[in-house]
Amino acid sequence: MPESTVEYIEDQIRTAIQLKSVRVAEFFKDFDRLRSGYVTTPQFRRCLEQSFEIVLPEKDEELLIQKYRDADHGTDVNYRRFADIIECAFQPNDLTTNPKTQIIEPTEFFGSTRSIRPLSPGAESMVADIILKIAPYYKYHGIDVRSSYEDFDKHNIGVVTASQFERSFPRPPGLTDEEVGLLIRKYQDPERAKLVNYFNFYRDVEREKSNLEEKLFDAPPPSAYNIPRETTLDDELNPIFKKIQEAVHKNGIRTTEFFRDHDKLRKGIITENQFVCGLMLCVGKEAHLTRGEVQKVVDFYKNDEGRVAYKEFCDKMENAFNDPHFEKKPQLEVYRPPCGALARSLNNLSQGEDNQVEAILAALQDEVRKRRLMTFPTFKDFDRSKAYTRNITKDQFRRILDFLTLNVKDIDFKLLCKKFEEPISGDINYPAFVQAIDKEFIGFTMDREDSMKIEHTVTPVKDKPIDISGVSFEEIMKAIRHHVLVNRLRVCEYFQDFDPLQERSIPKSQFRMGLSALGQHNLTDAEFEVLFLYYENPKKKGSVLWRKFEKDIDTVFTQVLPNLEKTPTAQVPPPEVYMVEKPGTMDWSEAPAELADMVDQAMARMRQRVEQRRVLSKPCFQDFDLHNRGTVTKPQFRQCLTYLGLRTTEDEMEALEAKYSNNMGFDYLRFLEDLQPPPQQELKYVKRLEELKLVNSKSVSLERNPLNDINSIMDKIKTKVMKEGIRVLEFMRDYDKLRSGRILKTVFSRAIDLAQLGLQPTEMTVLEQAFEHPMEPDYVDYLRFNDEVESIFTLKNLEKAPLVTPIQFKPPAQVEQNVLSEGEERMLMATMGRLAERVGKTRMQLYPLFEDYDKAHNGSVSRSQFCRVLSGLELGSMVSQREFLVLYKKFEVKVGYQNDVNYNAFCDMIYKMANIELFKP
Repeated sequence: MPESTVEYIEDQIRTAIQLKSVRVAEFFKDFDRLRSGYVTTPQFRRCLEQSFEIVLPEKDEELLIQKYRDADHGTDVNYRRFADIIECAFQPNDLTTNPKTQIIEPTEFFGSTRSIRPLSPGAESMVADIILKIAPYYKYHGIDVRSSYEDFDKHNIGVVTASQFERSFPRPPGLTDEEVGLLIRKYQDPERAKLVNYFNFYRDVEREKSNLEEKLFDAPPPSAYNIPRETTLDDELNPIFKKIQEAVHKNGIRTTEFFRDHDKLRKGIITENQFVCGLMLCVGKEAHLTRGEVQKVVDFYKNDEGRVAYKEFCDKMENAFNDPHFEKKPQLEVYRPPCGALARSLNNLSQGEDNQVEAILAALQDEVRKRRLMTFPTFKDFDRSKAYTRNITKDQFRRILDFLTLNVKDIDFKLLCKKFEEPISGDINYPAFVQAIDKEFIGFTMDREDSMKIEHTVTPVKDKPIDISGVSFEEIMKAIRHHVLVNRLRVCEYFQDFDPLQERSIPKSQFRMGLSALGQHNLTDAEFEVLFLYYENPKKKGSVLWRKFEKDIDTVFTQVLPNLEKTPTAQVPPPEVYMVEKPGTMDWSEAPAELADMVDQAMARMRQRVEQRRVLSKPCFQDFDLHNRGTVTKPQFRQCLTYLGLRTTEDEMEALEAKYSNNMGFDYLRFLEDLQPPPQQELKYVKRLEELKLVNSKSVSLERNPLNDINSIMDKIKTKVMKEGIRVLEFMRDYDKLRSGRILKTVFSRAIDLAQLGLQPTEMTVLEQAFEHPMEPDYVDYLRFNDEVESIFTLKNLEKAPLVTPIQFKPPAQVEQNVLSEGEERMLMATMGRLAERVGKTRMQLYPLFEDYDKAHNGSVSRSQFCRVLSGLELGSMVSQREFLVLYKKFEVKVGYQNDVNYNAFCDMIYKMANIELFKP
């Protein structure tokens, strides 16, 4: 079969994929875990049928699979190449062919021969006229045709029934049923006669809406559509509309609220009588409308049916000083009324009355200025209505004038009321009156009439050149470095937010803002200009290289040594070299010798007097320094010296002021440091180290009877491990990351402490020496130590010696480890013989009395309890004090940190010597 058949199949698939708006490769990736670009043939078929819902004939499917099957991968299909051909408009890797000739556009499913029913030329023309007529209505009212039918189209296939199409059809006013029926016949599905393809209708309407110009249409729209017209007002209507617009704007009137109650169906039209009533109620009094003016407005908005389009009137009134849809007209110049044009103007009087009012206001103005009266707050206290109306009644106006003792005659008061009263309500406009008598109060401003008539034009003003002569760049940088060093500031924090793209340069204005935030808001224009010229970006005019500025300022911390972290031995000078004196401080090293000697003599005399009298000088200066700036004025300095009794001559006083004064005043902190220098603190760190070394050298051993041989130490460890079931290897293997079988001695002792084996330092040293690694003296062979400890349970490599019989480790009794001398042994046997003889004769029970004291049932009692039990059994009289000590030493057992007596071993030995068999009658 020719290759064109495969291309036809691809076109069909491309059309279906575009209809579903899906990405082809995303569905194949679920089968391609390794992202190789290949899937098996069954997986390829499953994706086409299940994921894309594309069912192809078996012959077409086999043709498609053969095209994308790769010989190197057997029967696998290259889905990645298939997705590129289906999704891409052209092949970007094919550079030999012009891309324009490779463009593949899929055939639309909607709008093609499969979904359009052809009509006669006359019917087609009528349908085009209907679309052209209803498109402006849909565009202006924001109607989306597609959303009107989505509720009936559950599967989103673009078709609904004819009855559903007619029921949900957004019918504009004036559209007949015959025209709707024609639309139904036009968009009927060719293959399904009872279904209407609303998606094609939606596409045609949207295409027509996009072709509409800004005015929506060329011919006037039907009045029923309620679309605003491009109105041109004549000389009679223009003043009326301007008057209404100013009234609406001043009083904040929402004109629609006065008409919408008459329009129940929200068609935008009402009767003439309803419009007149709403207009008079809305702005009748505020705009001073007459009956003739209202009739002219009615005639302008009246349609052929005798009704008035109030919605168009309201839109024009509410958009008096702005333009609707301004976001679509960025270059439109909006009319801006001059300042004061919308303010409430004063009433016009005759020439004689105006002169008389000016004389009254001049007298009141002189009175207010002399007495410095605050008139506006007094008037405002009476303005307590629901909103800030800026009006008061005439009675309140009279009362306030009397309260302020501004005496006004009755005739003058009537003239003032006539000048400042509102024409409708009769209230007094008190902000205008206050502004007329108080020059310091500005209630509102108004442009001059001549400036209101002249169109405002902006002329560029050239910046005046800044004189930078006499400004030192080094002095500015020293001051900034000093400020950054003292306050420990990070310069980049104040500029990096202005550079989001990391261009290392910011505009000049933002650089000034960053300097102000850094604390350099006192820089003059000349100083800032010097900084700007030095750090200006040569590639971008008007920008500053702030990174370079930051690097120069941060030298106070790094001292011009880049990459300091790579040179740890570099000697960095102290940051105090960047400390500068306050502006205005005299360089005392260049002072004349006579002046320096005079200051030294005066300071020595004052220092001697302060030390004799033990005067606290600083609190006296702090009383004048309320803001803790460290400075006082020169007269305050002299006053403090007189108060402290530090007498100086006039010449000495001037010399002291010359040395310690700056632009801010007299620096009393520096003066007091020279007058009463603080005692030098002794550095005790070195002395403290010597004391610690001396204390550590005299260490006292806290060990008690440490073991010195390795066998005893291992028996002690094995007994501990046997009783508590400890796995010693778990505490050591974490320190051997490479499983080398050895760890450091310091780490070995740490692991032994974590295992809580109870070894003392001396025992630990013997253990480390016994298991020291033969090749590395600082390491311990912990595996050999672990094998030795684990031998109490089993032997290592026992599977290689099947004939060996392991011997179970039995911890030795602690009593057996107590060793006595020969004399003590004879004394013990004699004592135990006497006690056994007595017990054998009386057949007494020893255990019950001992168990009464053994609450923990560990087989031991204290020495006093042991003596008390023997006394209770009438055996204590048979044992002397020396013999008691021998018994204690023989049967001693350590429980915690206390030495007790093992009564089990004592009783067993007595019964054995008395030939008494236990647990037998």
